[in-house]
Amino acid sequence: MKTTYHDVSRSPNRTLSNHTASPGTHVIGIFVFDGFSLLPAVEVVDVFDKANQVLAAGHDDAPRYRTVFVSSDGGCVSSSARIDVLTQSVELFRSGRAVFVAGGEMAVDVTRDVKISGWLRGTTSHVDEVFVIGNGDASLDVVASSQIQNPRVRTDAGGLQPGGPTGNNTSDHASRSAVRHALGLIRQDFGLSVLRRVLEHLPDTGLAEFNAIAANGAKSITEKIHESARWITRNCNRPISITVAAQMAGMSDRSYLRHFRAEMGVKPSEHLRRSRVELAAAMLISSDLPVDKIARRCGLTSGECLARLFRQVWHISPTEYRNGFQATHAGA
Repeated sequence: MKTTYHDVSRSPNRTLSNHTASPGTHVIGIFVFDGFSLLPAVEVVDVFDKANQVLAAGHDDAPRYRTVFVSSDGGCVSSSARIDVLTQSVELFRSGRAVFVAGGEMAVDVTRDVKISGWLRGTTSHVDEVFVIGNGDASLDVVASSQIQNPRVRTDAGGLQPGGPTGNNTSDHASRSAVRHALGLIRQDFGLSVLRRVLEHLPDTGLAEFNAIAANGAKSITEKIHESARWITRNCNRPISITVAAQMAGMSDRSYLRHFRAEMGVKPSEHLRRSRVELAAAMLISSDLPVDKIARRCGLTSGECLARLFRQVWHISPTEYRNGFQATHAGA
């Protein structure tokens, strides 16, 4: 017995031509064909619906994303789970933010359909990005030919190449891949803060990079600043910019500078200088390396630069510090 899935995400008019979308709306096409894998497609719809909920709370009620199911001739298309999805004809899909091409072990070979093949190859000229999800080998072959002309076409190689997911893991992998692409688009379109709020509305994605973003968003400003300070100390032997440090804390440069000084009592640049001096001091007493070499291992350009920092922080030179430590322990 088959079920007709008229409205996968509860959003109205999902099968209308995408040229009816409101100005400023990002149209997302989900290309399906008989035997496609339903779960990854539903996951994509859910992610963009969650984004609409978040954006509506901070802007207006108009959806910022509109997902459209697309097929060769329109009408009902049956998934591998024998659930029918109502679609619009491929000829009505004029342009969009992105297209997700579904896959599935029972999917037909779309390369045999001249209309579909021609549309897929031409999609890169009027769609920002194209993603192949699941194990749609035929779809991958069609879309991959466009990658030479347009690097924005992305494919999900997992499950298609040797060593990729197989068996029961394939569906889970396809869903994670689809979710990854969808969340990546939201981050590109609306930034990290919106992405974090979307992640709050989703269960565990199974994607380490996005779970880390969500966890970081739940931390207080105090926790983020102190974690950032520890990161600077651990990496003080490398070049560090304010922008990079601010990004690690998930803040703008201005906000990061303000909060860092309030929490730590010094600017990030001063904390970096002190961290380098402390690292140099440890190396001075634990090795016989010359000052110039220690300076370079601490992220500084020369021994003169290290000497200047030593005097600023501890009011003595690196050599005086080393000699004083040695003299103290020699007499002990």
